[in-house]
Amino acid sequence: MTEFPEHLSRRGALGLALLGAAAAAAPKAMAAPGDVAIKHYIPVRLKPGMDQLALDRWYMTYHAPQVRRAFKAWQRNYVSFRSYLPPTEATARYPIWYGRMTEIQFNSIDDFRATRPNNIYGALQSFTPPPGGWAANTLFDTETSTVPVNPNELHLSLDTPPKELPYLRWVVFYKLPAGVTAESWDQWFKDVHAKELVKAPGLKRFGSYRTVADQTYPRVAEFWFDDYPAWRKAFLDPAPKFTAPAWGGAFPFAETISMFVGENPDVDFIHDDRVIP
Repeated sequence: MTEFPEHLSRRGALGLALLGAAAAAAPKAMAAPGDVAIKHYIPVRLKPGMDQLALDRWYMTYHAPQVRRAFKAWQRNYVSFRSYLPPTEATARYPIWYGRMTEIQFNSIDDFRATRPNNIYGALQSFTPPPGGWAANTLFDTETSTVPVNPNELHLSLDTPPKELPYLRWVVFYKLPAGVTAESWDQWFKDVHAKELVKAPGLKRFGSYRTVADQTYPRVAEFWFDDYPAWRKAFLDPAPKFTAPAWGGAFPFAETISMFVGENPDVDFIHDDRVIP
């Protein structure tokens, strides 16, 4: 499994999540044959009592422009999705975060690595900190999973034509249970779990990812529905029944975090576009 440079610790995920990279070498203009374009999926959770406007003001006014100033030579895409406020009934059953989900793309993992040596801007120090500062950040929590741009497996792909209201994407990040190897998880997920998940009522699209680095949440899945009522019918009421893996537990059979977002970002930091989410 590919690893990031050793100075990228788990706590360094905050820097990865909201900085995206650190600059040094010239990037490739295009991905070379055999390269796999990657994206950082970066869920950002508002801490209790914090205001979405405070997060958006800091992120859009200060942080994203500073990231672009430093690292735009390598980024192929940099968008952010304002998440949907999950109903209490959903958060009572699943750890669904509320805040933002950012997606930063690079032509390859090597392009991302090229951003890190000799960073003239420093690490977090040269960027405007969030309220409370970097060390005592009172505004948000964040995680990162670095995956291929396209899912490793596309289990279901039905038509999703444009419509007046956005589709609901449930993006789920899985932490492997203690003692369960990645190989065991992947075999069970592909051969058993995914075959049952595709039968969920109302499910439109379903893909799964494996991270290209050793991260806290090394597996990701996306489930698309027409709207929240469709998701509710599939995963909340009635409670879904799936074949448990050998390690047992209840669905989703691992520690997870997740987020509800639409298919369109509300901000594109590269093109400075604003779209209806």
